[in-house]
Amino acid sequence: MNEFTIVGSAMSAECDIWFALPPGFIEVPLVPDADVSADGLELLSTLVPEEQYGAFRERMQEARAMGGLLARSGAAHLSIGVHHDESGSVVHSVFLIKWQELPWTPPKLAAAKAALASGGARSADLVDLPCGPAAVVESLDQREGQEVFQMTAHLPHPEGRRVAVLALSTTAESGHEHYRDVFHGITRMVSFDNPLPPHLREQMPEARESAAARDAFG
Repeated sequence: MNEFTIVGSAMSAECDIWFALPPGFIEVPLVPDADVSADGLELLSTLVPEEQYGAFRERMQEARAMGGLLARSGAAHLSIGVHHDESGSVVHSVFLIKWQELPWTPPKLAAAKAALASGGARSADLVDLPCGPAAVVESLDQREGQEVFQMTAHLPHPEGRRVAVLALSTTAESGHEHYRDVFHGITRMVSFDNPLPPHLREQMPEARESAAARDAFG
């Protein structure tokens, strides 16, 4: 049986996308949160050897510094992944979810357009996920002298006016098959409808829009 830890954001009335990450990912708050940051650093200390802790902590702090900018550009989630490769060395990855607005477009057409727009990618596939049609793109690029392996998924929201873009990137030289499997597992768990059991949904606060309408019209 799979067990999941539910983070606070999944219980927010403003949450509009639900997903699950495997162990080894540490959330980087887009809005400064001392408690979340402290929890992340504590988890980091259990995943990274002592001699590499300083370097990884610096990467997390750099990511935190970018949080506000990412949020303003549509980012909804940012995580740092810390895992071991086949040699036992610690490698890191970055997982990002952001929203892209678009004129009303049927989800299948939006996915097809995303696939066609991925010129230069190693592969671009149209797939059917539990949350709907999607385009999954794989690329290997040079950035600042480093080779970056990236998986990107474009998941059109059923309402037809925005697309959730999920991206997992790493500079690890090997283990791309592992990251590919991890990413496909993440995309299969995405939901645009609240998947939480009824007893948890009952504990969620009322959305601001609903509360405002109730106050105005009773």
